[in-house]
Amino acid sequence: MVSWDGADGKNESYVEKLHPREVWMSPDGDKGWLIEAGERAGGEGGITLDDPGDLESSLNGPSYDYLRTLPTDPGLLLKKIYDETGGMGSGPDQQAFSTIGDLLREQVVPPKLAAGLYRAAARIPGVVLVDDSVDAVGRHGVAIARTDEVDGARTEWIFDRETYTYLGERTVQTRDAEGIEAGTVRGRTAVTDRAVVDAVKQRPAGLGDAPPSA
Repeated sequence: MVSWDGADGKNESYVEKLHPREVWMSPDGDKGWLIEAGERAGGEGGITLDDPGDLESSLNGPSYDYLRTLPTDPGLLLKKIYDETGGMGSGPDQQAFSTIGDLLREQVVPPKLAAGLYRAAARIPGVVLVDDSVDAVGRHGVAIARTDEVDGARTEWIFDRETYTYLGERTVQTRDAEGIEAGTVRGRTAVTDRAVVDAVKQRPAGLGDAPPSA
C-alpha cells in the first residue's frame, strides 16, 4: 500500500498491482542490486543497493553474515529483539513482531535461526496461529499473525505447512482507520525462488538471464 497526503490535505492510499521483485545481496550486506517492475522501480535494468558508507547490518537491515551471529535460542533471541528495538514503532510487542518479519522477508536465514525466530514469535503477546492463509500466488499455508493496536493492520507471516519454509506475507485492515476500510488487503507477497549465486544479477539455473544495467 502506498499512502500520501492529497492536495486537499486528506490522506490518500492505494495498493500497487502485483508485480515481480528480484533482489541480490552480498553476505556482508555491502553490495546489492534490485530489479522491480512496480511503480517505484528504478528502470528495467534495476538499481544498485550498494552501501555508500559504513552502515552496519542490524535487526531491521540484516545481512547473512549478521544473521549468523544471532542466538538461536528463542528466549535469548526475543530478549535481544526487545532490547534493541525498544522505543521503535507503535509499541514493543508490535515492533518485535515486525522485526522478525524483517529478518525473514528477503534474506537467506540459517535453518537453526529460522526455527528460533518462529518459536520467538509465538511468545510475543497478541500473536496467534492462523490455520489457513494464502500468499500472493495462491499457495496455502499456516501463518502466525498479529494485529497492530494502533492502526488495526493485521499482518500474517505465511509458512509451508509441511516444511515451514517462509512463503510470504499478507496484511489486512481489521477496522476503518485513516481512510482505509476494514477488510482492505493492504499488502501481499510471495517468495517464489530463493538461492545462493556467484554474482550480482546472476539467476539460478532455469530462470534465464537478468536484464543488463540501465
